[in-house]
Amino acid sequence: MMRPRAKQIAGAGALVLAAYLVTLGLLFPASLAWRLAEPRLNLPFALDPGTLSGPVWRGQAGPVRVNGQDVGSVAWRWQPGSLLRGRLGLALDWQAGPDRLQGHVRLGRGDAAARTVRGELDAGRLQAWFDLPVLLDGRVALDIGRIRWSADAGFQDAEGALHWTEAAAGLPRTMPLGQYRAELDAPDGSLLARIEASPESPLDVRGTASWHPSGSHRLDLSLRSGSQADPALRSALDAIARRQPDGSHRLLLEDSGSSMANPAAGQPRPSRQVSPRDAAPVSPDMEDSEAFFLP
Repeated sequence: MMRPRAKQIAGAGALVLAAYLVTLGLLFPASLAWRLAEPRLNLPFALDPGTLSGPVWRGQAGPVRVNGQDVGSVAWRWQPGSLLRGRLGLALDWQAGPDRLQGHVRLGRGDAAARTVRGELDAGRLQAWFDLPVLLDGRVALDIGRIRWSADAGFQDAEGALHWTEAAAGLPRTMPLGQYRAELDAPDGSLLARIEASPESPLDVRGTASWHPSGSHRLDLSLRSGSQADPALRSALDAIARRQPDGSHRLLLEDSGSSMANPAAGQPRPSRQVSPRDAAPVSPDMEDSEAFFLP
């Protein structure tokens, strides 16, 4: 039977050991922690954190690259409460020049979730990140309440909105388009955006855009130019979409993802295809147009 004095010594020793282990964990280098955690995350994209500085509970990474694209720098703060659910919880602060996003993420084995993601970025960054075949301008504001992804079933939940203000797009120059809003949803494992334009926009847009982690995507939009729209914009619509009986245009871009190469493996991505029933030939006049959209 342990004497009271021995019990006190053992208790004090256990307390010192626990404090030492907690301190060691808090001071554990972020770079080493990433090397241990990366193989277990199973993310749907290639992630290179660049230079990692600071301890694991609070630090910074940059320049961060996603599928080879430089996306800026990220600072984080560990949220230990997520460990109770078997997750790694982080408060993130992303910044690239004047652009900034803040939010909270939880990472587990084969799943990830984010909540209260808010901030603004230049629309041109989306063109660079997603290799879009058109120039973009304006500001994109994110207000995402929650979004959840699973390696087995894709996107499981999404709630929030994106706002594109002072929107402009085109090639080789941008043209004013107006103001747009996209509401997020997650049906059938895909991330879906329901898009609509504000009433005063030169280009009225209604429709949906969806993307699945398997590589499949679909863009189905009804487009209508307003009376004050740039004449080149009306010509562009004739070039990329089929005119409908009511005077609007329908644009349908889709890819099943079955032949999509893996960007993380460094393989080239397939070219985008327009559905044959919605494709419209480029007229000789449009070939010489000062600016137009490309599908």
